[in-house]
Amino acid sequence: MIRTLRLGWVLALLLAVLAPTVQAQGGAGEAQQLRQAAEAGDAQAQYQLAILLHEGNEVLQDFSEAAKWLQRAADQGLPEAENRLGQMYHSGIGVAKDRAQALIWLSKAAAEGNENFLYDYGLALEHGASGDADLALAANQYGKAMDKGHVDAAVSLAVLLQAGRGVPQDLAMALSIYQQAANAGHARAQNNLGLIYARGEGVEVDHDLAFRLFKAAADQGLAVAKSNLSTMYGNGFGVDFDDDLSAELAKEAARAGSESGKLHPVYDPRLLPVEADELTVKQLTTGAKSGDPVAQFQLAWLLVSKTDVAFEQLQQAEALFRASAEAGYAPAMANLAVMYVEGWALPQDYVLAQMWLVLAGASGFAPARDMNFTLATRMTQAQIAMAQTMAKQRVSSN
Repeated sequence: MIRTLRLGWVLALLLAVLAPTVQAQGGAGEAQQLRQAAEAGDAQAQYQLAILLHEGNEVLQDFSEAAKWLQRAADQGLPEAENRLGQMYHSGIGVAKDRAQALIWLSKAAAEGNENFLYDYGLALEHGASGDADLALAANQYGKAMDKGHVDAAVSLAVLLQAGRGVPQDLAMALSIYQQAANAGHARAQNNLGLIYARGEGVEVDHDLAFRLFKAAADQGLAVAKSNLSTMYGNGFGVDFDDDLSAELAKEAARAGSESGKLHPVYDPRLLPVEADELTVKQLTTGAKSGDPVAQFQLAWLLVSKTDVAFEQLQQAEALFRASAEAGYAPAMANLAVMYVEGWALPQDYVLAQMWLVLAGASGFAPARDMNFTLATRMTQAQIAMAQTMAKQRVSSN
């Protein structure tokens, strides 16, 4: 763990800045070895190289290049490559979105019998465009995956059985599946089972049990369960009436929905927390002015972490994050990306944000990769390709 900068600028700089560079070189070396084996026709190497490029794990992310290698491995019949290629066609990431091709490749992978591949195929079949879903075949795939112990698939099958969608309605079977999954701690099953008891759907109404099930799911962070729990408190169902707690839970549920897919500033987990006391700020300011990227990052972090941040402070944070990012410090790259996404003291620009996240991920900063995929859901294929190209050009120019 890197100590806070009060214990020495040089040590922190060496550990926090040089380490990602070494990791990136290791990632590039691994990619080169995989590429040699992939070009020689090794399907597993082709698949592993594709995953490395897709995730941008210590190499520059490149969705289109990843898709090309997945295609080669899938053409050789590698099930995991068939599955991932199908997912890419389904989402339109790295290739043009093509539902027909997605289903072809997902079905090929599912035919191998892997429970995860069966579930993925079922999801694609269930959630097609309007009039394009095949609920009967989806239920069939969910059932096969359930028989192999896939709990998410079991709950998805129960949802279809409960509503009689794609299969004859069977409340007893749905109830049994939900109960087993709920007993295992599955939040969606707990919530759905709670609704059954709250409504008395095929069972006697039991508000006490419904409340306990909603609470168990809400405690795991499930937003819809918090909303249902709010209703229970607001009406005194299974619990004492509490209007204030009901309102608070409703706000939490709404907040969870609005926050979904949103990016937030992220601290470097290798650093100890930094305090905003006068001495620390003075030392960080001195280090930042001398060009220390870690000090610049921590000083910027103190600014964006405030509850109410003035525009002038956001401008200062942007300048500090940018200076640190330009020096190669990956956590600063990720936070500069957040500022572009949210339009904090900068014009909103998803392409530049994605470019910085690609660079941060390639430098070994793991949180940037999750942020990258979250942002990609808001972008067009052309925007993503542009960001990845810009990241390559930036590395080449340096």
